[in-house]
Amino acid sequence: MNKDYASLFPVFSSSDAELDRTYDYRCRSFAMHIKDTPAGQVITEFLPDVPWAGEYNTINCAAIHHFAEGRWMSDRSPLLSYARFWCDEGDPYLYSFPFATSLLGMSEVTGETDILEELYLSLTRIARHWDDHKVAEGPLKGMYRQSCNRDGMEFSVSGDGVRPTVNSYMFADFAALSDIAAILDRRADSLVWKTESDRLRHMINDNLYCTDTGMYITRGEDGENRTVREQVGYIPWIYGIPENGGDAFRYLLDPDVFAGKYGLTTADRSHPDYMRHFDHECLWNGPVWPFATTQTLDAVIAYLQGGGTAITPHDFTRMLLTYAYSQRDEDGSPYIDENMHPDTGVWLARSILREWGRKDIERGRHYNHSAFIDLVLRGIVGIVPSSGDTLRIAPLGKSLDGFTAEDILYHGRKISVEWDRRAGIKVSVDVKPAGEMRADGNEVTVTVG
Repeated sequence: MNKDYASLFPVFSSSDAELDRTYDYRCRSFAMHIKDTPAGQVITEFLPDVPWAGEYNTINCAAIHHFAEGRWMSDRSPLLSYARFWCDEGDPYLYSFPFATSLLGMSEVTGETDILEELYLSLTRIARHWDDHKVAEGPLKGMYRQSCNRDGMEFSVSGDGVRPTVNSYMFADFAALSDIAAILDRRADSLVWKTESDRLRHMINDNLYCTDTGMYITRGEDGENRTVREQVGYIPWIYGIPENGGDAFRYLLDPDVFAGKYGLTTADRSHPDYMRHFDHECLWNGPVWPFATTQTLDAVIAYLQGGGTAITPHDFTRMLLTYAYSQRDEDGSPYIDENMHPDTGVWLARSILREWGRKDIERGRHYNHSAFIDLVLRGIVGIVPSSGDTLRIAPLGKSLDGFTAEDILYHGRKISVEWDRRAGIKVSVDVKPAGEMRADGNEVTVTVG
């Protein structure tokens, strides 16, 4: 790394010192993973080399979170290089990965479309490559299958099959490609991708939504239902797939389902296979995984900013704070690793590797497998990225006494947002006051075009 990229993230401070401490840590830890290579800059998941990684120790499993975090840096050159790497030299197929969605999300923050035009044909090629994961026959014909391992979620209770993960990602990529094609004035392409996304959305709602649980589930290729409640059941909400529902978000507050002392469990605590022992350090049948926490909080943000009422913004803030507080090492210093015991706060992979006498017990130190900065800026602060000339700010962190986010580079403008519980919210664009909201208001819109 040849630049202090940590200093290029927006400055955030709040009335909660531990939230601030984690935010600053995640800016620094993300910067640690920006790596100079002969192919340009890439972003790594593990700091030490691991044998299952690809070229330059890259793994596409968490790239969705890398793009979400990195798009808030004022210098996005590492992300542009990283995007080109996945098109030219990397393996974007090793794990499920909504690539087009990630690039469109970056563009919605930067306001720039050059990279979309440059990589459009590569994005279409990558999307079509996933056709070999389609179910060929039976009641779920045309949907996408994936192993839980290739979702990066090995030993999931629901197992392999037609999962809400890969199907949501493919829907999102088709919808993103439709939007990108429209931006590039490829109207015929846009219509084709829109038709693809509409088809898959209907199939996801018809086939993966479980009315008994109010969540999305995994099914076997033969149509077998696996009705276990898992965090992956919230992923469709990230992308606006659900046609109704939302009561399932209450499970996130329920200590008998997902709510643990140190975070959200990946599987239903009441299920017989919850925390079932396997001779492996990485299990997705109950432990807290920051990757899954990120996705679930993404879904909560989309749900609440879309008008959902089953839970409240205060609930989101409490879950985000639990996530922030849990990112600590044994000595209390800021730290993140692979997976955590929901009731003890022990980092499990490291603990298990230590018990086995392995030498790589610190492989997960500062593990870049999740997002946090993005959750703070979109959730607590309320930035709602879009390609338009107006910026909607719908803060979910108003149960905090106050917060300030400064130097948010958005569409080439510098945005600042300040919240005070008594006075309300103030927004500035390029240092000039641009909008205010009373303390009892919900959102404000400002012009950035």
